[in-house]
Amino acid sequence: MSERERRRIQFVADALVQQIVDGVKTASVVGLGEADIADGDYDDPLMVGEYYDVYDSALTVRATIRIVAMELCRWDAIPERLWRGEGNADADEFRVDHVDYFDAPGDDFEFIAYYFELADRTDM
Repeated sequence: MSERERRRIQFVADALVQQIVDGVKTASVVGLGEADIADGDYDDPLMVGEYYDVYDSALTVRATIRIVAMELCRWDAIPERLWRGEGNADADEFRVDHVDYFDAPGDDFEFIAYYFELADRTDM
């Protein structure tokens, strides 16, 4: 696969990028209506089956991931594979970690989870 075929993704913190490189983080979330739009030069639309170069805050490629699944989730029913993929001990810890990200959502709040596998990493 050529570099041109890969998409780009950047996470909000380098600690999250390191978790991906280490194989700890295998899932993330976006709000409804945000998965299919580009958010700047380093966040392409999310698509199942596509490869994404993962950039850190210095705009250095640290890993390549492949999105393997996406699903609609509710705040009051966090799937186990999501909270585990986020590196959380349980759904309650996931909620604590994401309450500010989603601006204090209610029980019926819906969002999109996406799951990925590490395809390649760049050791620094």
